[in-house]
Amino acid sequence: MIIFGDGITVTDIEHKCLLHLVADPEAWVLSTITEKARLRRDTLIKEWQPRLYADPAVTELPANAEQLCELIMARSDYQTRIQQDASQVPAISPARANVAIFEATERSGSTVTLFEDGINLADMDTKCILAYVQDLDDWVMGALLGQINRGKKKMIAQYHPIILEDSSVTTMPATEDGLVAMIVARDDYQRFGG
Repeated sequence: MIIFGDGITVTDIEHKCLLHLVADPEAWVLSTITEKARLRRDTLIKEWQPRLYADPAVTELPANAEQLCELIMARSDYQTRIQQDASQVPAISPARANVAIFEATERSGSTVTLFEDGINLADMDTKCILAYVQDLDDWVMGALLGQINRGKKKMIAQYHPIILEDSSVTTMPATEDGLVAMIVARDDYQRFGG
């Protein structure tokens, strides 16, 4: 399955905040998705094993985790998270808060596009995540926005005291983005691994 077919456009400042924590933002996103899929697969199997053992119609189980997940997902009593939430009274609407936050940010000026050709995920990874997450795009956006915010906070916490002690600095920007731009322009700035 391909998600974000047109890529994910972030501002130059957001990209710099990512680079303050990780050497390769795209590799970090893929690793985060892969780990989420592995954890959700393991949880799905652990959750369903007692049900399968108790079902007299089940006489044998695959020894392969992916095949076991396929068997679970093919059952008539299996529901994805969105199906579970839709069946609640009242129904729980799909969560798209992270996508909304991301889309509400103005991204004019200098930008960087991550995953220009989209993110290609294995079908089983996608299905395992969707067993527990309503919307994959929203979850990825939440992880990405969280990492951007962590990078920004860490950078500012690290360099703000340095700037205050620098006698050559007479004024500072009054916004976090302005402060990040000032920090990365400094000669003493070192990003992740720098």
